[in-house]
This record gives sequence, structure tokens and C-alpha cells, in this order.
Amino acid sequence: MYKLKKLVASVLTAAMLALVAGCGSNAVATVNGEDITKEQFERRLEKMKAVYKQNGANFDTEQGKAMLKAIQKQVLDGMIEETILLQEAKKQGVLPSDADVQKRVEETIKKFESKEKFLEALKNYNMDEKEFAEWTKQNLALDALYNKVTANIKVTDEEIKKYYEENKEQFKQPEQVRARHILIKFDTQQEKVGRTEEQAKKMAQDLIKELEKGADFAKLAKEKSEDPGSKDNGGEYTFSRGQMVQEFEDAAFSLKPGSFTKEPVKTQYGYHIIKVEERIPAKERTFEEVKGELALQLPMQKKQEAFAKYTAELKSKAKIEIKDKELAASPAPAPSNGSQLPPGHPSTSGGSSSAPQPAKPAQ
Repeated sequence: MYKLKKLVASVLTAAMLALVAGCGSNAVATVNGEDITKEQFERRLEKMKAVYKQNGANFDTEQGKAMLKAIQKQVLDGMIEETILLQEAKKQGVLPSDADVQKRVEETIKKFESKEKFLEALKNYNMDEKEFAEWTKQNLALDALYNKVTANIKVTDEEIKKYYEENKEQFKQPEQVRARHILIKFDTQQEKVGRTEEQAKKMAQDLIKELEKGADFAKLAKEKSEDPGSKDNGGEYTFSRGQMVQEFEDAAFSLKPGSFTKEPVKTQYGYHIIKVEERIPAKERTFEEVKGELALQLPMQKKQEAFAKYTAELKSKAKIEIKDKELAASPAPAPSNGSQLPPGHPSTSGGSSSAPQPAKPAQ
């Protein structure tokens, strides 16, 4: 079971972590006799560095250089683990056919407006069609292995109830607000929209004047907002503290239901006009309210744990030789969630959009 999420952000970010491409004679490591070449490693590293740079990393500073060493270790560890899993997938006979790969690639292309848009997205991530097809093949194999290994793992009703009783604290729902917003962007280093900050602020102020004259907020959001994550539903989000960038959160939680900001609120995404529709009091969710969620969450969690153990056992038995002395001496990378699951597996995909979305801001 493989489920693609949110086009570019989820598919291509997963690809950066899963792609094995290129060939070369200088191995940086061997896994059960199979080389991980320097070219393969460098390509993967460049893709990972690009992700960090998009989030503001500077590898020329002392801190950046230290971060790069950790990233190098992270990349190599990921490639070693991935190689072990692909070897096991081949042994278990779960490699996909060429037809399966082609079908998945075609399904992915259809999620874009056109083939040209798909190719443009690949280019932005320094990939071509051949590399994407290779990643797809590997992803299908890893996904099939995951499903085979975890096929018989179930969670009983008793286990679900026990989990709820032992973890009631996490089912306390904090105060929330249901709000709408209109976003007007301006040029930044990350995105050019052909509008200065002053122009964006003036546009937002003009929209506030329309609202003060009685314009419908939801209708105006659909027409004018530049937040792709909310404009189609009238700019609406429901959220608690800690989910928005601070400026947005402070403004929203200061408003009474039915009121909106009289001045534009500036964040890293642009200028916002925010209206609060409803304040939702804090409460503890009952077992009946969360039972359905837990019935989906706990089996996945149990499968992740089982697959992590399975992967660790494979790794402990594998013959691994790191030939690059600098990489062998690099500091251990920071732990990442689900690092021992098949790259791109639904349980490891965040599905976050690459476009700025106030509901899921970069912190």
C-alpha cells in the first residue's frame, strides 16, 4: 500500500532520501559486497544539502561545516540501510516489474497539470525521468517488503483501550480557534511575486477597508488570498497555540469571535488579515471520540516498531565496510523519525506543502 501525498513536496523530498543513481569505481562503502560509489554518495549529498539550503542553512560558517559533517554521516547511514533493505527485497522476491514501475510513474505524472510541469518539478530537484523511475522502482520494492514483513501485525480492541487509559494526557485538546485569513505576499529571497512589501501592505489595508464596509470575508479570501492551502475554503483553519508562526498566533488568539484585524499582520509569508469565527474551549477527548483514530494509528505504530527491529537485525548481520576514513569518523547524525522504514512509505511521509501555509509554518 503506497500512497503519494502532496505532489512535489512529499514525492520529491522522499526521492532525495531514497534515490540511488549513478555509477563509479571509487566506493565510499560496501554492503555485503555491494559498492556504494562516491558518485552515488555525492549525488545524494547534494540533494540533501539543497533541502537544507532551502531552509536557510549556510555551510560556509563554522556551525554550517559541523552540520555538513553530520549530514554526510546521515546520508551514508541512510544509503547503507537502504542498500540492505533492497538486497532483502530482492531475496524475498518482491521487486516490482517494469510494468508496475511505468504505471506508478504515469500515475505520478497525472497528478501534475501537464508532463511539462512534472519535468519542471524534477528539474527543480536536480532529477531527470530516469532517476525518478529508478527511485519509483526502489520505493515500490521497499514498500512491498514493509508490507510483507508487517502483514500479520494486528492490534486488539483491548490494546486500544489500554493505550487510551495509559495516555490520557495526550488526548487533552487545548483551546483552539477557528479562523479565516487572507494572505498577500511580497518579494522575499525565497519567492518572487513581483510586489514590494509596501505594495503588499497597501493591498491588505485596502481589503480591510472593504471588510469594514461589509464585504464577506470568506468570499474575499477565495478571490484575493495567496495562500494555496486555504483560499479555496475561504481561508479557514482551525488550530491551537504552537501551530502557527508567532505573529499569526498572537493576532488570532487576541481576537473575539466575529472580529478581524484592523491592521495587516506581517509574518515571514507576507501580510495577513485574520478573522476569528469561533473559540473552541479546551477539553479531554473521550475514548469513543478517539477510538477510530487509535484503530488506525496503533497498528501503524506497531508495524513501524516491528520493521525497525527487522531492519536492525538485518543490519547487525550485514557485512558493512566504510572505506572513506573521513566519513567513518564523522559524528553521528541526529535521529530522525521513521528512519528505518522504507523511504517514501506512507508512514514516513509528512505530506507538507512546499508552499507557505500558516497552518504548518516553518518554525
